[in-house]
Amino acid sequence: MFHPGVATSCLFIVNGLGLGNSTRCHAVIERLAAAGCRVHVLTSGNGLAYFEGKKCIESLHSMESFYYSESGGRISGWATFKSIGSLAKLAKAKRNSLAQLLDKVNPDVAIIDSEYAISPLRHRRIPIIAINNSEVVVTEFLKRRRQAKGVRSHFWLVEFSDYLFHRHYCDLVLSPFPVRTPTRHPKFRRIGLIVRPTVKELAAAASPQEALSPRQLRKVVFMLSGSVHATQINFNDRQFPFAVDVVGRSGESHGNVTFYGRQMNNTALLACADALVINGGYSALSEGFAFRKPTFVLPVPGHAEQFVNASLAADLGLGFSVTEQDVLDRLLEMHRQDCWIGRKPMPPAFEINGDVEAAEAILACASASRKNTTVLRPAVCLQPNS
Repeated sequence: MFHPGVATSCLFIVNGLGLGNSTRCHAVIERLAAAGCRVHVLTSGNGLAYFEGKKCIESLHSMESFYYSESGGRISGWATFKSIGSLAKLAKAKRNSLAQLLDKVNPDVAIIDSEYAISPLRHRRIPIIAINNSEVVVTEFLKRRRQAKGVRSHFWLVEFSDYLFHRHYCDLVLSPFPVRTPTRHPKFRRIGLIVRPTVKELAAAASPQEALSPRQLRKVVFMLSGSVHATQINFNDRQFPFAVDVVGRSGESHGNVTFYGRQMNNTALLACADALVINGGYSALSEGFAFRKPTFVLPVPGHAEQFVNASLAADLGLGFSVTEQDVLDRLLEMHRQDCWIGRKPMPPAFEINGDVEAAEAILACASASRKNTTVLRPAVCLQPNS
């Protein structure tokens, strides 16, 4: 519902460490902008580069970025915990940036994606909606805790704390998930996966991929993370019987291997791929589910969420959980045997209209925050793209 002649104002506060948070928020923002909302974005790092020039946002603002700490070349929950002093200083700077922005922008609702310095929002009683899958991570991790090696400290010190934060400090948490399942707490609401509108259109137009055998592969796209934790794969001294496109890393192209570096828009490459190799970020995984192409998921070592995401891909038949050491061997062996070794059957469909569901939830929350309105128009119903 809306005030006649008054546009709903939304503030998105987006973690800019990688690109996944930005791409999924952008999909929701496009829906809101189409419904007449005024959208402001506060972000950092890759998020600033991604949102620069986007016509669907009214203003773009910068802030500092949180980070994970490493130990022995892998993400460490303990090392991150021991960095609490530095993180506290960052949190103070982030709160100041947010407070200064709120003096200029008075949003009806704030949407956070992996951002935590939210006390200025709470002090001003601005409703807070999170787009976050910590509840999914907790639920799925506890099912697999015996198989989880090297990620337990990260789970308990980071991911479980993330879940508790969102449970206690947000008004609503939207948890994207590929199939309809109940949540572990009423504060959380499962919605479909959030993918870019162009990805949905291309996936809908693509022919089904279930029958494609490994020897029918013509092109495999390696979509490696845009974050500082991107996987390093050695493509040298390998002969590939198919084209290999590497997105997210720069390098010298040779033979069938082509490096594209960081791409703000990789949808055309994804659409042409017969199989995907991705890091375990949830946005990349979500687009793998949308395309339903055989997908090899490389979780960042020590990262509990990415361990869960890779496990979900395997359990739901999308593909395989692999490492940077064995991914090429496994891919080439499957090609040699012409068999997707160990791949489980997929469900008939995956839920991928999370952008629509998220936008509708945000609009409903913004409407509810205007309690003193006497004249209201009917709520806008957003329909998914055909």
